[in-house]
Amino acid sequence: MTSPQAPTRRWPALAAAAYIGLFCLIAGTTVLWNVAHGTSWNDNGVVILAVCLRMLTVALALASVQAWGKRIPSWIVLAGLWGAAAVQLVYPVAETVVKGLILTGAMHPLDKGISNMSPEGWFNFGAMWAIWGVPGVLFLLAALSYRARTPVRAWWILLGVIGGTALLGGLGILIG
Repeated sequence: MTSPQAPTRRWPALAAAAYIGLFCLIAGTTVLWNVAHGTSWNDNGVVILAVCLRMLTVALALASVQAWGKRIPSWIVLAGLWGAAAVQLVYPVAETVVKGLILTGAMHPLDKGISNMSPEGWFNFGAMWAIWGVPGVLFLLAALSYRARTPVRAWWILLGVIGGTALLGGLGILIG
């Protein structure tokens, strides 16, 4: 009897799809509630964009473990999984590093943004890991699992990480 090795498991992709799907359901319901109570679609544009992009990642996660996903070139799936992981992990990891540096005395807090050490800053830190970090880790595990099951050139990993990070930067510029 052989047991599956951890990297070949399919549960991370299914968990990522479910986690992000739940987020999209909650955020989409909130948008509909807001619109029903007088706000415009434009006022909810950032959330609508986030829901649409995250639904694409749900499809990508499912493509990595469902039979219909074999119709999509494996390099697209692998690069997309790594890109989704990068997009969602860059900011939580950066904030973790900054907060760690502050806690060790290596830097002084600015009391805003990722260096905010107030109770609000710590709440936001936890929320960021819940909304971005947890699914980011799930996408990372899904990418590792997919790579173990599917022969794809490793440079697609780098392309996915760079592309995902560039997308995050572009969205930051667009939104900010």
